[in-house]
Amino acid sequence: MSRNKQLFVNLIASFMSYVITFGISFFLSPYIVRKVGVEAYGFVSLANNFVGYASLITIALDTLAGRFITIRIYEKDYEGANKYFSSVFIANSFISAFLLIVSASVWFFLERLIQIPDQIFWDIKILFAALFLNCIISTFGSVFAVATFAKNKLYLNSLRTVESSVVRGFVLVVLFSFFAPNVCYLGITSLLTGIYCFAYNVYYTKKLLPFIHIKKKYFDFSSIIELISSGVWNVLIRLGQLLSDGLDLLITNIFIDATSMGVLSLAKTIPSLITSIVGTLVGVFSPSLTILYAEKKMDELVRTLKQSMRIMGIIVNLPIIVLIVCGENFFLLWQPTQDARVLHILSVLTCAGYIISGGINCVYNIFTVVNKLKVNSLSLISCGFINILIVFILLKTTNLGIYAVAGISTIINTLKNLIIIVPYSAKCLNLKWYAFYPDVIRPFIFVFISCLLNYTVLHFFDCNSWLTLIVHSFITLSVSTLIGCFIILRKQDRKYLSYNIKKGLDQIVNTSKNI
Repeated sequence: MSRNKQLFVNLIASFMSYVITFGISFFLSPYIVRKVGVEAYGFVSLANNFVGYASLITIALDTLAGRFITIRIYEKDYEGANKYFSSVFIANSFISAFLLIVSASVWFFLERLIQIPDQIFWDIKILFAALFLNCIISTFGSVFAVATFAKNKLYLNSLRTVESSVVRGFVLVVLFSFFAPNVCYLGITSLLTGIYCFAYNVYYTKKLLPFIHIKKKYFDFSSIIELISSGVWNVLIRLGQLLSDGLDLLITNIFIDATSMGVLSLAKTIPSLITSIVGTLVGVFSPSLTILYAEKKMDELVRTLKQSMRIMGIIVNLPIIVLIVCGENFFLLWQPTQDARVLHILSVLTCAGYIISGGINCVYNIFTVVNKLKVNSLSLISCGFINILIVFILLKTTNLGIYAVAGISTIINTLKNLIIIVPYSAKCLNLKWYAFYPDVIRPFIFVFISCLLNYTVLHFFDCNSWLTLIVHSFITLSVSTLIGCFIILRKQDRKYLSYNIKKGLDQIVNTSKNI
């Protein structure tokens, strides 16, 4: 399979995986809440937050492992690839042991750290135990995910994710249908799907990278130091992201009130979906860029990067356009007891930055590919602190309140991307500082024209039911897709898409049966 076909297959599979996984969660969540109650279900998010904090320990080591191993493979330096692979595996083994001790300590004293209702005490303890164990297994086997990355076959992971999500949903329905409702089922099924994906990653490593062997003799402490010295910038990136938009609900709760926090939480439903789409799809382009860099094909790398920016400029902005045009009607139907206009404004404010940065997010791959993470990390940390400072000032001196919390991070991040990220990424590839700006500006024009046209037409038709909302959304999506194909995509991009959509779908079905 050619590299372009591989890229498109990965893109389709990742998108399908996300849609199916999200769809299962979307329909399953209300069912589970009815069974166990909102109070018990809230502990699932809390437990996952604990797991997220623990993952910061492994970011410095794991985020660049794929990059270094892939480059060694395409340089035919198999001994070097084995050194990195074995070193990361052994290091992660020690980290997993450390996490096991920490997790056991937290689990043992859990009731002293958080308030747990007596009637669901052991349900929550089992839930936390299962999710902690899943985190440890994921850390232990994370390096095996490099195989599909190095061979640019991420669609295999996506297919396994779809399978595990479907099985998890089915098992949950069976458990809740035939046994007493218990929130710990969510943790147990997550653990089982985690083991399933881990086993397949080991299998893919043996199948796709037969020359990789984990041996003590390959352990190289200097390789660990090299990975950590570069990966520590990714830790700062994650902290910067936390400062930029990960504390908004906490700030709202402390400095405004709990009701406003609830409103903002509802408003972030669609932006969170869009953020997940971006995170899922941007990673698809990373293997191709890494391989091209390893093969010293810089011209093709630049072409692939610009094409990925154009494709993401459409994919990311389509749901944003639908939100802008149809969002108020959606919130009116979804949350009839709330102020739909406020929810709509907050939602648009929260995700408006992606109009410009949707394509720019592909550029972030370059910093990992060329191993130049410092500028991006420091800019994120700095902008995170600036964001919090400005929000505090506005909360004290103005009546903007919740709008300041939702809007300032969007403004700061957009300025950071336009002023720092875009020109610096061009510099990393030895291009003119303005090389990527045309592909950055086009999505804004696309969104403006699409919103203006769709809103003008649909404004004359009532939208007071889910059926009419679906019709309006479908019309908006269809019209905007056509506009985007001619404003953002070039002629060769359109040919590329039309040719590869069918090929990509066929390839997903055929190759998944043969491996």
